[in-house]
Amino acid sequence: MKLRLLLLIAAIVSIATGPQAQAAGPAKVKLGALMALSGPAAPWGIPILRGVELAAEEVNKQGGFKVKGKSYEWDVRSYDHKYVPAEAIKAANKAIYSDRAKFLSIMGGSPTLAVMPLMKENNILSLNFASGGKQMTNPDNPLVFRYNASVEIMYLSILPYLVKNEGIKTMATITPDDATGHSGLNAAKLGASHSNVEIISAEFFERGTKDFTSLLTRVLAKKPDLIETSVTDPTSASLILKQAREQGYQGIFLLSWGAVPEQVLKIAGPHAEKAYMYVSAPIKPENDYQKRVYEAFVKKWGDKDWNNIIYMAYGLVPALTEAIVAAQSFEPEAVAKKLESLEWETPTGILSFGGTKLLGIKRELLYKGACYQFREGTPNFLGILDYPAEALD
Repeated sequence: MKLRLLLLIAAIVSIATGPQAQAAGPAKVKLGALMALSGPAAPWGIPILRGVELAAEEVNKQGGFKVKGKSYEWDVRSYDHKYVPAEAIKAANKAIYSDRAKFLSIMGGSPTLAVMPLMKENNILSLNFASGGKQMTNPDNPLVFRYNASVEIMYLSILPYLVKNEGIKTMATITPDDATGHSGLNAAKLGASHSNVEIISAEFFERGTKDFTSLLTRVLAKKPDLIETSVTDPTSASLILKQAREQGYQGIFLLSWGAVPEQVLKIAGPHAEKAYMYVSAPIKPENDYQKRVYEAFVKKWGDKDWNNIIYMAYGLVPALTEAIVAAQSFEPEAVAKKLESLEWETPTGILSFGGTKLLGIKRELLYKGACYQFREGTPNFLGILDYPAEALD
């Protein structure tokens, strides 16, 4: 009887520790994605999240990645912060303490700044779709990367184009009255100084505003050659364009940072005519990599919600994966060291980090955006705009 019992126990142990148990699959590495999935900034947040999710799925389909001989896969956990700093703190607490996320990606400057103390306390590396200038990204915050087409690069790229092609000499900025918005104005000042453009009006508004009549009355009284909406969310930027045209503004209009073409046309309608957009990537697939990402998106979600910002967002997971593999470690400092010198392939080309002159540390994604202008209800591609590299590094 004793022998039988011992043999039974041995069999159970063998099953629990044998090939079947060992073949349970790669370990999961959690990436917490804190995005605006509702509210006026959701037209950014939803496609950014989907781009990150698609890239993680692709890495996992290819067998994941290995660190010191052990296999791993990505587990993307999403949280809706509604672009509200207090909600971002709640989401970060859940991601860090409950879900044990190893890395974070946060959309928005103000939400990211709100979460910074938590990330520092827990030594979390983050790649963020955010502005925020030196307040966010500096040598004292070496684990904070900015993974987006930056507003600084946008101004350094598009203002020379508008000076040359539209003859602008003066401009007005309209930005949200928060940390993100104020960093946007600082970026505008940098770009304007490089292009000899004078900022004659700088207005701020509370996020969620629907009626911009009073604000625009003040702006239009100064007769700027250009009105631009800086880091304003896509919904509000489209409203500002519509209401400025309704108040009689006939000058140049720039939807500066991350406008969503469908949203612009839906809200502004014919008032979108001749307005410029600076966006993160071509609206339609232009190369094989972009086609693969587009087809994967359509297969999963259909083409109705496609957004070209997905191309930029998609590159985040390959960057983080390659840095981890190169470091053969999940230690934040080791991964950050590899990230700052990494070059990796994305749907929009080979990317890297820079920004030493601007931020004192290489944590800014060096990314060339695409310029469009609305003509007869259609966004027309004008080209990928370069920037003066010497202004950044």
